Parts: sequence; structure tokens; C-alpha cells
Amino acid sequence: MSSDATLWVLPARPRRKLDKYVAIAALSFRQRLDDRAVLVGRVMFYAIILAIYSRLWQEVLGASGASLLGDRALGHSAASYVWYLAVTEWIMLAQPSVYLEIEADVRNGDVAYQLSRPLSYVGAKLSAALGELALRWLVLGASGLMLGRLFSGEWPNPEGLVGALLVGALAGLVMLLAYVAIGLSAFWLHDVTPIFLIWQKLSFVLGGLMLPIGIYPDWLRVIAEHTPFAALLYGPGQLVVQGGADNVLRLAVTLAAWGALFLMVVVLLERRARRNVCLHGG
Repeated sequence: MSSDATLWVLPARPRRKLDKYVAIAALSFRQRLDDRAVLVGRVMFYAIILAIYSRLWQEVLGASGASLLGDRALGHSAASYVWYLAVTEWIMLAQPSVYLEIEADVRNGDVAYQLSRPLSYVGAKLSAALGELALRWLVLGASGLMLGRLFSGEWPNPEGLVGALLVGALAGLVMLLAYVAIGLSAFWLHDVTPIFLIWQKLSFVLGGLMLPIGIYPDWLRVIAEHTPFAALLYGPGQLVVQGGADNVLRLAVTLAAWGALFLMVVVLLERRARRNVCLHGG
């Protein structure tokens, strides 16, 4: 069934609203596609990170194997860790800076008239960010496959790779909602950089961006596993190595739960922001 046929089953009014958001996402995709310098810069940074850490894991695991990392290590080869990092960095580097765009709207006052438009302000921002995110998924995903093969010297388990990509895309959507929530905090904080830096550093540590949380001390690993960061980064990264349909389903359900929570936060913040703008006369 074509996309047009799928939309046709929706009532006309919701379908017209959905068309607007799809158009915004498509426009954002095309605009970001023209900005090739940014894409090339991210791919180059991606390559540098994988090159450095692939060499690191070769030195760490070359002689002694995974015993240095304990029983919860991902595997006995540096290739496992290269593919783990390829997935976690793919998720992280694909994220657009939508929080900065929302902060800029609040600072220059544009948000006052945007909130009064019939089109949802947050919906429009999410749609534009999703278009950019889709482009980065494709470009960085293709680059990650080539770079991962180059620096690891082997391909991962196909089942694990497909599962990691599918769940990684869901993780990207959940993280995007978190970024929007961070941006909406600008209505009260005006400068969202401190909030984002806290989120970023927690992602590095509790999400296992560079190092799998499986090799952490027990107390830190338990803390990390009870936060959204582990599901957003460590989960998909682990899947590319270990695979398993049960693991994919379990992680997808966990991400869906965190996504629902972040969505409720975004809706609440937008309502309070709208009320705040109305009380202060825009």
C-alpha cells in the first residue's frame, strides 16, 4: 500500500495537519543535504574517533584478551569494541542541535508569535529535527558500516547489526525528545547549555558512549542500568555484538517506555511555556 493510500484512511482534517509536518521534515532533509560541509565534518570526526579507539582496543586486548576487562566484557577481540563504538557514536553524532534552535527562538522573541500559530511549535521543531536526523542516520550509517569494517577487519553478526540499527533508530527518536525538552527549559533558564552539558556528560558515563558499562564496577553499572542513558547507547551498542531477538524486543520496550516519559515532559513543558508567554503578553 502506498503512503498516499495509507494517509487516505485518516480523516481529512488530521491528514492535512500530518501533511504539514511531513512537508516540514522533507524540507529540512533537503536543506541539510545542501549543507555538505557539516555532513563531511561529522563523517571525518566519526572516522577519527573509530581510528583512535580501534588502536586502543588492539593494544588493550592484543596480548591479554578480554580477561583484563572482567567476565562482562563484550568479547575477546578488539573488533567487538570497534563495532560497539560505531553504533553508539552513530546514535550520538546523528542528533541535531534542536535545543539550541529553541533557545535562540526564546532569546530573540520569535517564539511568541510561533506559539500563537495554528501549527504546533514543538511539532514543527520536532518535524524539522526529524528530517535532519533522517539524513544523518543515512549518511553516518553508511559511513559507519564502511569505517567499522575498515578498522575492525571483520563484519559483525548480521542479525546483531540489523537489530542494533533498528533499536538505534528508536533510541535516536527518544534522545531527540530529550533534546527538545532541554530546549524548552530555555523559557525559564534562558541558557540551556548547562543542562545540555550535564545530559551529555551523563551520556558519556552512564550511557557507555566510549566504554561499555558492562566493564564498570558493580555499583556504577547498577546505577547506569536504571537510567535512560544505558538504553539509549549501551543497549544498541551491545546488540551489534551479542544480537538476539529477545534482547531487541526487551530493549525496544524499554526505549518505548522512556520515550513515552520524555514525550509527556515535552507536552507539559510546552503547555507551561505557552501559559507563561500568555501571562506576560508575549
